[in-house]
Amino acid sequence: MAEIKDESSEEKDEVIVRMSVREWEYFKDIDVVTKYKEGFETLTPKQQDYTVKHLRDSVGIEFIAGLLFTFLIMVWCLFMDAPLKELADPSNTPIDEKAPWYFIGLQELLIFFDPWLAGVVLPSILLVGLLLVPFIDPNKETGIGRYTFRDRPVAVSIFGFGFAMWYILIIIGQFFRGPARMFFWPWEDKSVLKDVPLIEMVNFPIAGGFAFFILYFGIGVIVPQFIFKNFCKTLGVVRYYIFISLFLIMLLIPIKIFLRYVFDVKYILSLQIFNTVLSF
Repeated sequence: MAEIKDESSEEKDEVIVRMSVREWEYFKDIDVVTKYKEGFETLTPKQQDYTVKHLRDSVGIEFIAGLLFTFLIMVWCLFMDAPLKELADPSNTPIDEKAPWYFIGLQELLIFFDPWLAGVVLPSILLVGLLLVPFIDPNKETGIGRYTFRDRPVAVSIFGFGFAMWYILIIIGQFFRGPARMFFWPWEDKSVLKDVPLIEMVNFPIAGGFAFFILYFGIGVIVPQFIFKNFCKTLGVVRYYIFISLFLIMLLIPIKIFLRYVFDVKYILSLQIFNTVLSF
């Protein structure tokens, strides 16, 4: 691999990064210091295909941020005890047990969805969707190597929505749930078990459930193509359908929670296939 030799102390902390010509075409116009452009352009086309110079500034910042975060965690651990309890007693099961904080979001979903949906299907779709968002983002010219809202509004907005929704579920499950998974406001006493309200939950009829999903996905897929024509055209057919499908499935979570609390809807669609009941 070709290297640019310079004896100045200014360039001692430089590293060589492999980059294709196509990547360089995008990268060279994005905040690259002029002298580095000139140094790169003096190489032969073959050398340009493999070599570009890059400073270690970002590596240093990330290293310092990691040290500060580690120090913060260590200080926090000195003042906060781990929430450990006595050994489990099979004859006495507490009614206020909670999962570890990183699983509380799943535990919160169990209140609104069947276990197979809350524990497997929805988390898998959310994780896969959030991982695919940066690759679906159509902003390929100014979005390479950038993660600000101005440069990548689609990726940042969708990822932020999914990320915020997951942490909102964790916060609700950790601080607003008491015994028997009842909802408690912060000023209410969680040591006193609330009376379980007798609410008759309702299900959509099968025809109504199918109609709901057909209309929901139909409108959700078709309408944006007329409102955001340029966006859909930039994405392309395949990426658009992947993007909109993942977003609509993600949006179903707050919609289902809204229907549960406001209209006492237990399931939108419930089907019995052979000996298995599939409910959403």
